[in-house]
Amino acid sequence: MKNFILASAIVCVSASACHSPKAAATAETAPAPIQATEPAPPPSPNTIQASGSQASHDEVIMSDQDKLTGNFYRLIVSFISIGEGTDRQGRETLDGVLAEWKTKKGKEITFESVAWGREGENDFCFRINNLSEKEQQLFVSDMKTAFKGRSLVQITENQPCVHKR
Repeated sequence: MKNFILASAIVCVSASACHSPKAAATAETAPAPIQATEPAPPPSPNTIQASGSQASHDEVIMSDQDKLTGNFYRLIVSFISIGEGTDRQGRETLDGVLAEWKTKKGKEITFESVAWGREGENDFCFRINNLSEKEQQLFVSDMKTAFKGRSLVQITENQPCVHKR
C-alpha cells in the first residue's frame, strides 16, 4: 500500500511539474528555427458565400491548364446542401435574374449546369464572354444581390467549374 501511495505521489508531482509556469516559460522562450521563405500572398476574395460566412469548400486555384482546356468560368453559382436539400427557391431566383437580363438588357445569358450531389447539389457555370467587362461586373453583382443572405448558395468568381467532368 505504501508503494502505491508513493508511486501515485511521484506521478502527481511529475504531472504538476510539466504544467508549472517555469516549464511553460522555458518552452516559450526556446528560439524558433529561422527559415528563409517568400511571404505568402494575401488571400484572394474570389470565393464569396452569399450568406457572408466562410465557404464550406476550399477555394480552387486556377491553373494554366484549366485556362487552356476551357474550364475557366467568370461566375459559378453553387447550390449546396447541409443535409436538408438545396435552397428550394434557388432555381427560381436564378431563372428570374436570367429573364431580367434577357428582357431589360437584351442579352441571352447561357450557362452549364453540373449536378454533383445526392441531395440536388448543382453548379451553374457562367462564362459570360458575350458581355463587356462592365456588363460582367453588373451581372455578377445582380447574382450576388439576388442570393444575398442565402446560406445554401455559394457564388464563386474566376475559377474552374470544379465538379465538371
